[in-house]
Amino acid sequence: MNRKKSVLTMDPSVKALKDRLWYRAACCGPYAGAVVEGIWVSYLLDGLEHGQRFLRLADTYSSCRLENACHRAIYHGQADYRTVKRILRKGADTLPLDQSTDVLGESWDF
Repeated sequence: MNRKKSVLTMDPSVKALKDRLWYRAACCGPYAGAVVEGIWVSYLLDGLEHGQRFLRLADTYSSCRLENACHRAIYHGQADYRTVKRILRKGADTLPLDQSTDVLGESWDF
């Protein structure tokens, strides 16, 4: 039986942050370490929940539209869940990227 192992890797800068937190907590004592570990796990689970909610947008709008909305949000420097969802709801993901329009495709005309 040949099974591939799923391995989660951590960005080196995030790992360094985690190691610093653990070290400082260990200097305080085992209870501080336990609280820091709980905070870290909560942070990871919170991130997982947000990621899952974000990816459910593909179920509603399609993977292609989600990708286009993400491109538009990043192009305009507003890459967050709420903005991507607003882009999809408005249909702005189908509009061409243009510096004369905002993230939702509205013209900058004054």
